[in-house]
Amino acid sequence: MRLLAFILFLLGLLVTGVLGTETRLLFFWPGCLLLGLAGLVAGARWKMRIHFAPSDVCLVSVMLLTLYLVVRAAMSPVAAYAREDLFLVLGGFVTYALTCTVASHPRWRIAIMAVLVLLTMGNLVVGFFHFSNHWSFHLVPGFVRTFGEGGQRIGGFFINSNHLAAFLSFVVFLSLGLMCFGRGGASAKLLLGFLALSASIGMALTASRGALVGMVAGGAAFGAVSLAVVWKTQRHIFGRLLSGVVVVVLLAGAVLWIVNGEVQKRRAAANPLASDVRLQVWPSALAQHAMQPVTGAGSRMFYDYCVTLRDASMRGYYADPLFAHNEYLQMLADYGWAGLALLVAVVLIHAAHGLRFVRWFAEHKFLHTASLMSNTLGFAVGSLGALAATLGHAVFEFHFHVAAVVVAGSLVMGLLANPGFDLESVSAVRVPGARPLVKVLLVMVSVAMVGGALWFGPSDWWAAKAQLARADEDMQARLEFIDKAIARDPTSAEHWYQRALARMDQWKPELPAGLQKRLLEKAAADVREAARINPQHYLYSTALVDVLDRLGQENEALKAALQAVKVAPWHEEARLSLAIHYHRWQHFREAEQAYLWAGESRARNKDGELNWVDGYQQLLADAVRQTVAKAKVPAP
Repeated sequence: MRLLAFILFLLGLLVTGVLGTETRLLFFWPGCLLLGLAGLVAGARWKMRIHFAPSDVCLVSVMLLTLYLVVRAAMSPVAAYAREDLFLVLGGFVTYALTCTVASHPRWRIAIMAVLVLLTMGNLVVGFFHFSNHWSFHLVPGFVRTFGEGGQRIGGFFINSNHLAAFLSFVVFLSLGLMCFGRGGASAKLLLGFLALSASIGMALTASRGALVGMVAGGAAFGAVSLAVVWKTQRHIFGRLLSGVVVVVLLAGAVLWIVNGEVQKRRAAANPLASDVRLQVWPSALAQHAMQPVTGAGSRMFYDYCVTLRDASMRGYYADPLFAHNEYLQMLADYGWAGLALLVAVVLIHAAHGLRFVRWFAEHKFLHTASLMSNTLGFAVGSLGALAATLGHAVFEFHFHVAAVVVAGSLVMGLLANPGFDLESVSAVRVPGARPLVKVLLVMVSVAMVGGALWFGPSDWWAAKAQLARADEDMQARLEFIDKAIARDPTSAEHWYQRALARMDQWKPELPAGLQKRLLEKAAADVREAARINPQHYLYSTALVDVLDRLGQENEALKAALQAVKVAPWHEEARLSLAIHYHRWQHFREAEQAYLWAGESRARNKDGELNWVDGYQQLLADAVRQTVAKAKVPAP
């Protein structure tokens, strides 16, 4: 059973690392299923012998954070948003629990490292394929990589280049830890060094400035811990080693500068740090946090509140950010002080436990073995460096909303929770009931993951197929797929909205009046349901305005237009919806005021889309025609 659980676990890590590389759950479901099955198999036996024992304090801290996030997700306003965070949290917990229990033996952790090596190689191969001017290449046929900054920034399996950099940072420091302190001959060490250098070059080619900050933080942590170990155990070579480290760091820095210097110069010219969009996104996250400071507004509610609370300093042509681009502010906005406090506690407890292991190894284990070559020490030191790197990167990114990065981070935390203490030479703090509770929670979480993958996975796939059919202009297939998606998951407002759009696309003025009305009534019912499920999304309200206007329901359409303006007060599209509504009903004075108001919007429509100038010019033309028509009517 243990071997089967470990094999499923490795497969889950591999599949998640290849497919779970974006913020959607669409391609995470296969990995979610495998990780859930691994947890179920591991939990099938109540007692399972493990090589080392994990820290009870670490386990309790992670359980508390997991339970809080799960409960907050269950109480969040929008179920479909909450589900995206929920299953990432569940997947992270299963990965963490299995890493510090089933996969506690050093040999099995080497197998995990082998999976990370395979994923790194695959990411670099795909990344260099991107670099050969195939920037939109996606591993799954029929889909494309949509990362906006595209050219000159590789992405590997990931949609977003910054998220590839976050994943590679874990590999860099784990490889360095094993290279410096792990067992193995010269060939193994050279391979690990080559892997760390290759991953570093891959990070450089992502041109992620946040990742570079993380690398500095991780390098500082890794170097400080490594030198502290040498100082305690091999003080006579400390000076020579320090000199060698300085030389290596300078050479590595020179190589990375040669590889990355020109790319960073181009990025700095196109997007200077002083005007980086993140500085204009963070005030919106703080404004959302102020709404519910203790528990937050709910899982991923920044999707909508980044629109409602758009900062005045953000330029009009910037798209809605959707994420806070700072995981700490995102945690405050969505989960409040309670969530951030629990997260900080988890990080500090695990970092302290890892440092305690390093100190124990240097002061006690080394005295018995007279050797620093230990895979457990290598993983511990590498994990501390990786943890510092990803925490530094998190100041500028949202990589913990991507399954592959969450799983990699959970691996690192699991390594720190159970770094490999010899139970005969160290006293562990026991928390009564902690380990049985972890086993119970592991089984419950695994059941939820398997059930979620089997139930929601097909729904997301059918919705994606509907989008592909839309691109192919296959209206019949589009409706069939979205019908299946709604039948499986009626809680997703987006599914209802997409079906409403499909029906509206079918509507044509030349159709028989009865058919037109039936299509519009069905579209109105769908978009009303979408707006009921999530009244905070302004596009659902603007779509409802269009449908109700065509049905002749003026008052209801006006209410929908005012709702759109309420939730998107700074967006041209919402204001235009109100202006067009007045225009359709020939309330020219109100329409003129609304068009001019739309011209003052902070968030402008994209080039090629309808804008306020087009609408205003059409209004003037219609007003002239109406005036002329009235002038030609003979007096009674």
